[in-house]
This record gives sequence, structure tokens and C-alpha cells, in this order.
Amino acid sequence: MRQFSARILSNEQLCQSMYQVRLQGTSGTETGKPGQFLTVRITQSVVPLLRRPFALSHNEPEDRFSFIYQVRGAGTDLLSTFGRGTELDIIGPLGIPFPLPAPGEFSLLVAGGIGLGPILFLADTLRHRGCEFSFVFGCRSAAFFPEAVFENHDTVVCTDDGSSGFSGNVVEYLESVSGELSLKTRIYCCGPEPMLKGCHQFAGRHGFLCHVSVEQVMACGVGACMGCAVRLADTVSYARACREGPVFDSRELAWD
Repeated sequence: MRQFSARILSNEQLCQSMYQVRLQGTSGTETGKPGQFLTVRITQSVVPLLRRPFALSHNEPEDRFSFIYQVRGAGTDLLSTFGRGTELDIIGPLGIPFPLPAPGEFSLLVAGGIGLGPILFLADTLRHRGCEFSFVFGCRSAAFFPEAVFENHDTVVCTDDGSSGFSGNVVEYLESVSGELSLKTRIYCCGPEPMLKGCHQFAGRHGFLCHVSVEQVMACGVGACMGCAVRLADTVSYARACREGPVFDSRELAWD
């Protein structure tokens, strides 16, 4: 982990309310692994006061990297207006990354909505390693499908309203193809909590390992404030998403 300055190379809208920003870090920038995240100071003023956490979506040579974000409030609304050359203050990489699959395992990558970033990064990593995987993306409708970022991946798209691809959510799709999956399947997912819970339950029914990247509100990003705590399966313990996560074996977490 280190604090560094990065310059925006591009800041493009991918689909409705979703953007991808590409940055150039300082020399020797350690930009992290799939599942890790950065915290960004949007401005030097007191509004917005807190840094914003963003999962890495890509890592490139020459200290270049990117993250995907959704406009949800004042901070991300302001970020969406920044153009090429804008300097951002960044701390990272932070958090625990996804464990890579074992030799011979098939990886099932599942992303929902803004949970796309870390799964997209993982897909690029697995493809470069020659690993076999399938990519499933779920969203509300075709308007929320960022088609441009999938140009290097064959992707199954699931839409709640049936406007594109499979009509239904990602868990319904997984059940529809469960008979085709190898017993040596490992699931990786990031997205809304109901989707993560559904993937966890699906994995349990079929005997698969499942790794989830949780989406928690993070105030500090370094484990000091305890604001991102998630309850563990023993029902009495908690873990900090920013330090012990954001990636967990889904069996570690309480889903009630």
C-alpha cells in the first residue's frame, strides 16, 4: 500500500450511469491484483470529505490501471466530469485479492451491476494465464449493459426484464446450466448482496467453492473505523471488508 498521484488518461461513460476511468500512475506504482481496491480523494476541498473506494478493473504496463464506477452521489457525480490530465490522489492497493483457481479447475465468473470491475480484472488475468472460465453478467435491463468492456470475452448477459440475453437473474441462469458444470468448478462473484447470497447457496447445493467480493460502504479503507464490518458465519465475530476482505470464501460469512 502506498499513497501516490495518478493522471486521468480517459474517463468514458460505458452505459447508463456507469463509467470507466483509466489512469497513469507514478513510476513504480503498485496497482494491485483482481479483487483489490483503491481509495481516491475526489477533491482537495472538504466536500466530499471522505475518500471513495473503487475496485480495480484492469492493470496495464507502464503504471496504467483503471476502475469502473457508477454515479451515485456528489463524489462520483463530480468524478464523472473530470477530463484527461486531471490529477487524483490515490491510496492502494488495499484489501485481499481473489485466490486463483487450482490447476484443472473451471472458473465461473459472476458479476452484477457495478460489481463488474473486479470480475472483469479477474477474467483478464485468467485469460492471460490460459485458464478455462465462463463469464456471466447480470443487470436490470439492456440499458445497463456496458458492451464495450466485454469485447475480449464471451459473456452471458442476464437481464431482469428480458431486454437482452437470458431473461432472469444470474442465479436463475446458473441453475439452468448447472448440469453442464464440472465438479471442479470454482465460483467468483461480485455484486449486490442478494446476488452474492444466491451464488453462495447455489455453490452449496452443488458442492462448489465460492469466493465473494462484498460491496460495503468504506469510510477509511484501512481498517481503522470498523464502518465496513461484515458478520461472520459463527454469528459472534465480525471482519472488516477493507482489511480481512473484500474477498471472502462465502462459507465464512453470515447470510441471514
